[in-house]
Amino acid sequence: MRRTILLAVATVVVGCSAAEVDLATDERFVDGAEMGESMDGGAKPAGLFVDPATVTEELSAFVEELTAHGRKDGKRELYENHIDVIGANGVLDGIEQIWPTCHAEGHDLGRIIFDRVQNVGLGLQICADGCYSGCMHGVLMEAFTGLSDPSDPDGHVEPKLLAGLMDQICFETDVMQATYSQGDCAHGIGHALMVLADYDVGASMGYCDQFDTDAMRYYCATGAYMEYVTENDAKDATTKPALYPCDRGKYPAACTRYKMVHLIRRLVKKSSDVRKMMNSCDMLEGSVRLACYHGAGNGFMALIALGQVPLEDVCGQGTDDERKICIEGAMERMAKFHPDRAKEVCAALAPPADKAVCNQAVSNGMYDMEKDFRLYVAG
Repeated sequence: MRRTILLAVATVVVGCSAAEVDLATDERFVDGAEMGESMDGGAKPAGLFVDPATVTEELSAFVEELTAHGRKDGKRELYENHIDVIGANGVLDGIEQIWPTCHAEGHDLGRIIFDRVQNVGLGLQICADGCYSGCMHGVLMEAFTGLSDPSDPDGHVEPKLLAGLMDQICFETDVMQATYSQGDCAHGIGHALMVLADYDVGASMGYCDQFDTDAMRYYCATGAYMEYVTENDAKDATTKPALYPCDRGKYPAACTRYKMVHLIRRLVKKSSDVRKMMNSCDMLEGSVRLACYHGAGNGFMALIALGQVPLEDVCGQGTDDERKICIEGAMERMAKFHPDRAKEVCAALAPPADKAVCNQAVSNGMYDMEKDFRLYVAG
């Protein structure tokens, strides 16, 4: 029965006309990144910094080659071919020239940086907050992969060692504490854990659950699911229920936050489809229904920010909890990237309770450690 209901999310909005905004190519919103303000070019330590004034032609050549390569996989080798000439800072600068809101594009650079320096703190310092923390996430991915036992042909990692390193990185590493929030750290570790688990959702969630608090476990799950959905959505769309793997497990909202971005890009082609999508959420039950509302808020954020879809059209028809989790889904990320616009969106909301939730979400921003996680974690 639930499979039938979930399939309705995909079938109810088929057959629409051309999109008002192409969310798949609009550079303001294409990455769906989660992280904070990008810094200029990373830090300068450890021989991976090259003075950009001395390599202008080489940097231009890298930008040209990366533009031709595009967003497809296989960028690690390309970065490797240039990093010794233009530096990690030059590679990061080139990526950000092409994709100002890059995130996934920074992962392979972070992997290379950790592989070169073999030190998490130094890797984080080099990345700074480049590519909206995408570089940092790559450092963590490579660091955790390095925990595998070389004598184990399956590459298993000792869970106690993993848990200890998770806590050390997020709570005891000076560079992490100075540059990233604890929730952002957990999110980055979640990316690494999904890779480490070979995209086994259950295994990665088990790793995330080794954090001590609901907040850290949830934000770890957001990173893990972001990694899974980014890599597997296109394949899953042809073989799995529409919301898979968000239709199960302890953290459905952590999953729909990213899955709904892809569903909306595929299925919402005109304004009337917004209501169809929300009606599809209403066909679900319990924590998955709440999660659908949260994912819709995040997925429609671009159109809400552009003024093409009112926030109330996305979030307004639900229960108090559904409206709250939906508004938080839209406004936490909008406040990070478009703070002035976020305040305008909240001001336009009519219901006083919804306006209060909206303003609080904008004030708290991404990775709020104090919000009501009962709405986000299935019982």
